[in-house]
Amino acid sequence: MSKPADEIEREVEASRGRLDRTLDTLQSRLDVSGVTANLMSSAWRARMLHGNTARVVDASRANPLPVLLILSGLGYLVYDTARRAAEARRLALVPGDLSRTNTDSNLAGNSQDRLDNRLNDALEESFPGSDPVSVQITR
Repeated sequence: MSKPADEIEREVEASRGRLDRTLDTLQSRLDVSGVTANLMSSAWRARMLHGNTARVVDASRANPLPVLLILSGLGYLVYDTARRAAEARRLALVPGDLSRTNTDSNLAGNSQDRLDNRLNDALEESFPGSDPVSVQITR
């Protein structure tokens, strides 16, 4: 009914040996060199790439709208980055004084006196004094 002590000891030693080998294998896989070896293994890379690619393609076919939105967002980011880089290059070529003098506030037609006269003319046009209901607008 019960096994002899020697047989039980042999089974325990055999189990310990298998456990030691399994632990050594796991430790070598978790070691930096083991992880690097796994990553460099072409079979592992091919298997992971194929599995992930298949999942991405299946998800894209099942849900095309989110994929299109994501791709359009990425496209816009690339476009915006390229546009900003081109603008920065353009501004780097323009001398500093020239870029400041080309603003709207520096144009002759935008002097304060001229703007006041234009505003008064526009108010007179909109609300003429000959109107039976006269409205006086003051600034």
